[in-house]
Amino acid sequence: MRPVVATLIHRAVLCAAVLSTAPAFAQSAPADTLAKIAASKSITLGVRKDAQPFSYLDGNGKPAGFSWGLCQAIVQHMSEELKAPIAVKFEPVSLFDSFSMLKDGKIDLHCGITSNTAARAELVDFSDTFYVSRVVAAYRAGDTQYASPREFGRTGVLRGSTAQGLMKTYAAKKAATLLLGPVREVSSYGEGVQLLKNKTIDTLVADELMIPKDPALALRREQLTVEPYALVMRKGDRALQAAVDRAMQKVLSGTQGKQLAISNSVQVDHMTTDAWRKPSKQPAPPVL
Repeated sequence: MRPVVATLIHRAVLCAAVLSTAPAFAQSAPADTLAKIAASKSITLGVRKDAQPFSYLDGNGKPAGFSWGLCQAIVQHMSEELKAPIAVKFEPVSLFDSFSMLKDGKIDLHCGITSNTAARAELVDFSDTFYVSRVVAAYRAGDTQYASPREFGRTGVLRGSTAQGLMKTYAAKKAATLLLGPVREVSSYGEGVQLLKNKTIDTLVADELMIPKDPALALRREQLTVEPYALVMRKGDRALQAAVDRAMQKVLSGTQGKQLAISNSVQVDHMTTDAWRKPSKQPAPPVL
């Protein structure tokens, strides 16, 4: 038996014994989800409802996308390490509620497009970066006024997104140099596009790949910030984090990562290629 397998099984047995005798209120110990997975032979993955092409529910209500495929491959590698099958369950999540669902134990791993930021890292643990995106501003194609990098007007942002935090920072630090208006939360990128098209908002600030393609919209060339996407786990879940990183490196260092990107129509640029070659948990840069 390989040392890593023996260690994982030993941890699972110890965890099962502790859980059978611990009082119900004992919640202070760090999470050991990997031990729970080994004991139950199952894992619950969080999947975004509408974050195409990375994490979404298809027309039949089944999970799909690059992030989902990546998580499936990671679970397979974890299963091989544990020398046991792992049944995969899923729960639909939004970006906003995914953090509380992790904390409450409703999901074990969030397979979405969550950006690794220093603020979020105080609440959860991240895997290595699996994709690097960027935040841009979309505007109505005919409204050239908002093609200017200074003009934002009434802005839509996804609730709980880094774009929402970005606009708060702009209001606090750059109000003298940018033309800012009220910021409106939207529940989905599709809602943001509709509000933009019917002139309820003037710009939509979001991850570039998440803005639905529409001939009525145009995107600014300027990059507002970089978004390092990572999978998300409970804070202190070190064993699971290490297992996920090991498995992710196996997937992304070979042909499987490229195949996942092609099959999900995800473009891989030099920033993402660098992230695959040099695994890192470097968070998004602060907005100055």
